[in-house]
Amino acid sequence: MLKPEHIGDTFSSLASDLSALCAESIEAGRLNEIPNDAIGQVFASIVRVYAEKSQSGISIRPFARNSGVTATDVAIGCLAMLDAARIELFELGAWQRFHSVNRAMGEATSKQPETE
Repeated sequence: MLKPEHIGDTFSSLASDLSALCAESIEAGRLNEIPNDAIGQVFASIVRVYAEKSQSGISIRPFARNSGVTATDVAIGCLAMLDAARIELFELGAWQRFHSVNRAMGEATSKQPETE
């Protein structure tokens, strides 16, 4: 069990390691070695943490600077999540109207410097 004072440091270290491992796996063409269940476990955990932080009023960017995430990556991930959660695309309009994430993200992104 993690001690509360180590959660942030541990999370940051694991995030860096996982990000590097993912990038290396993509570049080396070794995606078949990554278990699908492990991807789902990590993805679900990150989505839950992101949602909890957003719902508590903390505005965070979904991607780190220079993450390399493309519009295609986002579309594929979003459609997979919508399908898994059995949410129709049109239902997102209702969520957008009643949730503060977009307003918070607008504030967060307007304060961030532009990246190339």
